Formats: sequence, structure tokens, C-alpha cells
Amino acid sequence: MVRIIKQLVPISLLVLLVACGDPEPSSGTSTGGFPYEEQLQSVQAGVDQFQEQNGVLPIKTFDETMTDYERYQVDFRQLVPGYMHDAPASAYENGGNFYYTLIDVENDPEVRVIPVLVMHEANQFEREVNEYTRTNGYPPLDEMVAPGIFALDYEAMGLDEQPVVSSPYFSTTLPLYLDRTGQVVIDYAIDLNRVLHEYDGVPEDESDIRSILTDEFPIAPVYSVPYELDNGEPKITGKNE
Repeated sequence: MVRIIKQLVPISLLVLLVACGDPEPSSGTSTGGFPYEEQLQSVQAGVDQFQEQNGVLPIKTFDETMTDYERYQVDFRQLVPGYMHDAPASAYENGGNFYYTLIDVENDPEVRVIPVLVMHEANQFEREVNEYTRTNGYPPLDEMVAPGIFALDYEAMGLDEQPVVSSPYFSTTLPLYLDRTGQVVIDYAIDLNRVLHEYDGVPEDESDIRSILTDEFPIAPVYSVPYELDNGEPKITGKNE
């Protein structure tokens, strides 16, 4: 979850901060906190059958500003009951902790998931950035870290430190950046580096190595931008316009 430290912290946020560490397994999730493989497979089968019979994918209407990893979320209303008995217990629509989404929709659509908490906290922080922008006439941007990507001027927002979000992959935290318009960007460099070196991840496309995360885990890296390899290390290439 996003760690935001202010002079006055809402009680609801304090509760989230205290409660959050590694997410506890909940109904519909494995002991690792991920959906069960059978759940992913059942949704994949439903999506494949739906596409075969209808020629389109069963996805929700999306906002064009969304990145590819959060854009194509599965619409279970189109799958249940014709293609699935019910949405899996891990799905947000059934009280679970994940949104189901599709990646590689142009070539071979594959099911992945998005942690609800990550989306919620990133959205919440983005709303605070938008409020700052409306009040001041410009977003709270600091130094540029990559083309079109900026560190956050957190002091201007009244924060004591750089805001972070809990990694959906490992027990670590990830920095939050902003693009020129004030949209939140999660920096997955720490996770990418770990997969490269500990899991021997091999990117299919070295111009954008984010696929190594979805190859190793069922989680989609939402609020992300492309990364390339620079001397064997992940480096943000810039805003994916």
C-alpha cells in the first residue's frame, strides 16, 4: 500500500498503514497470497471460449489513459453463467482481492490479476496529486528521472518522505513517480532486478522487459512504464505515449 506520512493522517489511512505488511491469505487465494492456479485456468478457459464464439474479448469499457496492463479487465458479467459458473472467489466481483485482467490481447490473450489494494492506493494518491494540481495550477514535479517521468516534490505536498507502494511481488516497497500530467507511475526496477538475477528471467523483448514479471507471476505490473536493460540492469525508458 502507499505509505504517506503527513502532519495530519486520516484515521482510515492509519488503520490501513498498521494493518498492512505482507498481505494475509484470504478466501480464494493461496498461501502465497496469489489466486489459485485453477482459478486462473478457469477464467482463461472462459475467456478463450467467449472469444472463439463471439470474436471479441469479454472486457470492461476502459479509459484510454490506462496503461495496457490495467486496460483490459475481465467483465465477468459477460462470462457468467454462459462460460463460467461464477467468478472465482479471488475476484473483486466475488468479494476477493484481485481484479482479473488480460495481457497480450493482440496476439495471445492471457489472464493475469491486479491486486485491489495496489490499485486503490495508487488511485487514492493520484487523487491527492490532482487536488494539489487544481489548487496550485501545476503538478508537484521534481527532477526528471526518465523522459516524461519525474520524481515527486513530496515536501510541496506536505509529506515527510518519498511515497511508496508495497510490491505485489516481493516483501519490499516501490517508489511512486509522476508523468507530466500528474498521473502516478510505480517504479518496478527493484522487482525487475530481482527477477533478472534471482529467477534468471529472460526478457522476450529487451526494449521492454516488464514481461519477465508476468512470466514469473500471475500479477500484472499496473501503473508501470516500459523498461529496458542497461548494462544488465532495468532502466525506465520513459512514458509510453
